[in-house]
Parts: sequence; C-alpha cells; structure tokens
Amino acid sequence: MSTPNITFVGIGLMGAPMAARLLAHGFALRAWNRTSEKAAALAGSGAHAEPDLQEAVRNADIVISMLESGAVVGQVIEGALPALKPGCLWIDMSSTRQDEAVAFNDKLESVGFHFLDAPVSGGVAGAEAGTLAIMAGGSVQDFSLAEPVLHAMGRPMLVGPAGSGQVAKLCNQMIVGGTLNII
Repeated sequence: MSTPNITFVGIGLMGAPMAARLLAHGFALRAWNRTSEKAAALAGSGAHAEPDLQEAVRNADIVISMLESGAVVGQVIEGALPALKPGCLWIDMSSTRQDEAVAFNDKLESVGFHFLDAPVSGGVAGAEAGTLAIMAGGSVQDFSLAEPVLHAMGRPMLVGPAGSGQVAKLCNQMIVGGTLNII
C-alpha cells in the first residue's frame, strides 16, 4: 500500500492534534467525531469531515480511533463494522483495558479485519509536537503497515501481541506516577 486512505475517529483533545500531524505529513484524512463540529474544525487543514460514521470509514485502509473509553471504542467499532473495507486495519490509540483491546482484536479478526492497540503517552503537548510514545500491540505485519502512519504522530514501538500496548501503557503510567510521588 503506497499512501493509505485513513479515517481518524475521535477528534477531541488528543485526537485533533494527532489528526493534524497526519495532515501535516501529507496523509489524506477523513475525520469523524460523535460531535460533528469537532471533525468539521479539521476541514481547514485539509481533512474531509464526515458526519456519518459508516461513510467516514468506507474505503479506509486504516481507521485510527482515539476515544474516551473502551466502552465507546466498542460501540464505534460495532457501528463501523458493516462499512469497513475488507482487510482494513483498525488502530485504537485510546487508553482502554487490556482485556478490551484483546476483545476488539478478536472481534475484528473474526470477520477479516486487522487490529493494533496503540495507546500513547505524552499528552496534548506531545500530540501537537509529534513526539508521543506509541506502545503498539499486534502482529508484526500489521505494525509494519501502520509504522509510517504512526511515525507522523510520534515514536512507535511494537511491544507484543494484541493487548500488549495497553499493558505497556499501564506500566508506563505506574512508573510516571511513582516517580512523581518520589520527587
């Protein structure tokens, strides 16, 4: 795949600057958010804002989600499934539980799609600067496909199979929290 068709789902505090980084790196992008005005705000940067979830993901080679919780990620995946292109790769960059990430992977793989859980660390400043630490869980093949896209947002690293990204993120947060409490 030369230049993938990308849909970014979840144009919030973190999603907006992450999507903007993809646009700045020349990726064509469809944007969807439950509040359509947030996606529309990216139109000035070159994104195609799509108010309908299924239309937003139709023909996407890669769907990236950055949503508030695992429950919301699950709802959005369910809503998008009927329109996903065969072989589509879903990259969930939200912070969810490890068991949720494994369930998303199993659900998507059972119907012919691919999945990476790729939560991030670095906050809004890291999203804006493109310096996010990206901890990905999934197959080597899926990570290889996603890596050029993920590099536009930060420093991606494959840490193991699906669900491992969430475990790495949790460990990272424990280390950061412990360090802050020691200081």
